[in-house]
Formats: sequence, C-alpha cells, structure tokens
Amino acid sequence: MNLRRFYSNPEVKRITTRFTIMLFIGIICIYFLSCSIVNNINKNLINQNTIIAAQILKNTSPKEIIKNFYTVESDEEVEKARTFLKTYGYDENLSIESNEISSSFLKEIIEVFIPTFVIYIISLYLIFLRELKGIFFQVEAVVKETGAMSDGEYTRLEGKFNDGDMSDLISSLNYMGDRVNNSIERLKEEKRYLKDFLSDMSHQLKTPLASLIMFNDLLKENESMPYEDRVNFLDRCEEQLGRMEWLIMNLLKVGRLEAGVVNFNIKNQSVKETIELAISSLRGEVYSKQQDLIICGDLEAEIKHDRQWLAEAISNIVKNAIEHTPEKGTITIEVLNGKLIAKINIKDNGSGISEDIRDKIFKRFYKGENSTNPKSIGIGLSLAKSIIEDHGGEIKLINEEEQGTCFQIVFLNN
Repeated sequence: MNLRRFYSNPEVKRITTRFTIMLFIGIICIYFLSCSIVNNINKNLINQNTIIAAQILKNTSPKEIIKNFYTVESDEEVEKARTFLKTYGYDENLSIESNEISSSFLKEIIEVFIPTFVIYIISLYLIFLRELKGIFFQVEAVVKETGAMSDGEYTRLEGKFNDGDMSDLISSLNYMGDRVNNSIERLKEEKRYLKDFLSDMSHQLKTPLASLIMFNDLLKENESMPYEDRVNFLDRCEEQLGRMEWLIMNLLKVGRLEAGVVNFNIKNQSVKETIELAISSLRGEVYSKQQDLIICGDLEAEIKHDRQWLAEAISNIVKNAIEHTPEKGTITIEVLNGKLIAKINIKDNGSGISEDIRDKIFKRFYKGENSTNPKSIGIGLSLAKSIIEDHGGEIKLINEEEQGTCFQIVFLNN
C-alpha cells in the first residue's frame, strides 16, 4: 500500500486533520500560557526592583541592601520608590517587550516548549499512524483474499494480532475462506463425478445397446430365419435388455444415494430376517454351483437399519462371493453382536483378492481380474459401500490371498 493510497482513506484523513488541529491549538495555548506566566514574572520583577530602589533612596549601604534583599519595606517607602521609578516609565504597566529580561525569558520558554510540544505531537501522530498503517495493510490483504474466494483461491491470512476484534475478524475470515474453498472443491469434485458417471454409464450401455442393434438388424434382414434361431436371438435381446435395466436401476440407486435424496426407514430390526431377504434371490445361483451357504452367529441380534436397503447391500456382497467362489465352495455369513458394535462377516473360500487391487474393489465399474461372470458390471460393491456408509456403518475388506475373502460390515450399537 503506497502513501497516496493510504492517505486516501477517510479514516486517515480524519485522524490527520484532528492531529493538525490539536497541534495548532496546543501551540496557541502554550504561547498564551507562556505570555501569562512571563507577565506575572515581569510584575514580580518590577516589584522587587521597586523594593531595591526604595532601599537605595534611603541611602542604605549595598551590604544592607543585599542583606535585606527579600525584606518588604513599608508601604509608604515602596510607594515613594514606585512614584520615583514611574517618572522614568518603570512600573507594572511596563510591557514584556520593554523589559529585556522578561522578553528574553519569554523567548526562551517559547523556543523550548513549543518545539518540544510539536515534536511530541508529531511523534505521537507517527506512532499512531504506523499502527494504523499496519491495520490498513491487513485490511488490504483481507480485501484481496476475500476477492479470491469466489475463484476458490483463498489462502489463509496470517494476522499480526494476537487478541482483539481484528484477530477475531481474521479468524472468522480464515474459517469462512476454508469453508468456501471446501465448497468449491466439492463442486468441482461433483462436476468431475458427474462427468465420470456419464462416461461410465455410456460405456456400460454401449455394449448391450450395440448387441441389441445387431440382433434387431439380423432379425429384420433375415425373414426366412429358422424359428429356433429367431427364438435364440430374441432370448439374447431379452438378456441384454435385462442387463441394461439392471444397470440403469442400480446406477439410479447409486446416484440417489450419493445425492443424499434417499429417505431411509431406519428402525431396530432383526438381522436374521434382513439376511434371509438378501439371499432369497441368490439361492438358485448357490444351488447351481453346488456351494454351501452358511448363516451363523448371533442371529437374534437387532440393529437399526432399513431392511430393504441393507438387504440390497448384503445381497451384492454375497453375489460377489458366489462369483469368486469355486463350485462346491463355502460362503459363510456370520453375525457378531457386542455391547458396542455389531458385525456381519461375509466370508468365502475362494482365491482371495491380491494386494495391489484392494483399494480398487469399491470403485464403480471395477471388475477384478479373476471375475468369471461375463455379465458382471462391477457396480455391486460400490453400491453396497454407499448403502452401508449412509446407514452410519463401515465396510472393510479382511483378506488373505489364496485363503478366501472376508467383507466385514460394522455398525455401532445404541
């Protein structure tokens, strides 16, 4: 901040004007007070000289005059001396300028006190202005940084004020700036998420849509196609339509969850009934792969949850376990209920998950290298994670490669 801009502030102008007025008033006051003091001194000096003159008129010896220097003579003798001196123009009406001693004394007082007062006032003004300048520097930084808030480029202000209103202002601005930066970052993140979401969705829909178009063209161009082939193509069309429907429905669920528009019907409910609901549609797949599905543990436990949504999450995790567990393998759903937390462990004895992809398995549309299901899309675990976290729970992967996989769902008990 340059001086011209600094002095353009109304507050600085007002303070400078007041200090200037105070300076002139002080100078005038010192001048008149000095004149008054010297005038009294001048009168006292004339009276003292009058007394000395009275002593001289009595022909008193110099020794006696000095001896009685401060002795007041009788009024008659003093008046006689005053009358005598008045004939020479020396009386109490003698001006300070005519009295060389008083004039010199007045000059000395003015030369000492007025510069001292001026230096004091100017020093006070400069000290105050210096402090004020520091405040205005900080205010300028505040203005600059608050202007950068809208672009999400706010940087924290390092104030020089430890306490007081200015410190509170800087702390409040830093808090607000952090909130604004975080909000803008979230908006950018949501924008990137939407872009990725649309890109992933279009990519996932592209394959079944291309298959439908191809099957439809084949059916239209081959009117004499055998009935068995036509039924086969129609079955494949139905399969791709089902895949697209499942994909769109689950993407809508993920979108609703991440947008926070789902109203969960959360209440204290039986975990066993929720698990039964989750696996009811999967028993056919388990049977076809001759797998064992075991449900054990504290099955009488109750936790607060939305049955339909939590069943959806458990179903997706169990479906993933079925896919990655070989034929005649075992899948175990174990409920552990403690005083503080309740756990649902979903374990299998499949090939496990390698260390390098553990951080990716909950990402949307990620398919593991060992996935054997060509219809798998890779959205189930992502959806399950969103559901569980929106319930206030947590899902963790407890995995030992070559010894199977265990997904652990954790909820806090009331």
